[in-house]
Amino acid sequence: MDRKRVLAAGKFDILHLGHLAYLQQARELAGETGELVVIIALDKTILRERGAPPVFPQEQRRKLVESLKIVDRALIGLDTEDHTEIVVKTAPDIVALGYDQYTDLQRLEERISEKGLNTKVVRLEKRTADGLCSSTMIRKRIIDFYRENGTVK
Repeated sequence: MDRKRVLAAGKFDILHLGHLAYLQQARELAGETGELVVIIALDKTILRERGAPPVFPQEQRRKLVESLKIVDRALIGLDTEDHTEIVVKTAPDIVALGYDQYTDLQRLEERISEKGLNTKVVRLEKRTADGLCSSTMIRKRIIDFYRENGTVK
């Protein structure tokens, strides 16, 4: 049987059902005998992109993600803006991009090919995830709750 390695990546700060929907799709690409490797964004990457530090430090986020049954390995990302470096390091058959991950799919495929890899890049669909399915929504709910109760100004 053909064993596929699938690479998924993200911030995974405040783990929620949207993350699970993304990782479940990536797992489906790997199949039962395949391997799902998940890259966890560095704290400083989140700070740079979001303008605020993550709620959970990178090692805690890595441990949480790796504890999920559908994930085989979780690794901390590299300190680079070149996303092909982690692809070369992990040598996946497929890179699974989330529907909301803003990456130039064609450019990423070209750069991976230039590195000599035959890795396919797939943009996953948005799946319905009940409840609070984004970290932004969760943070907003917490802030709103404390504002309504007079404990946050």
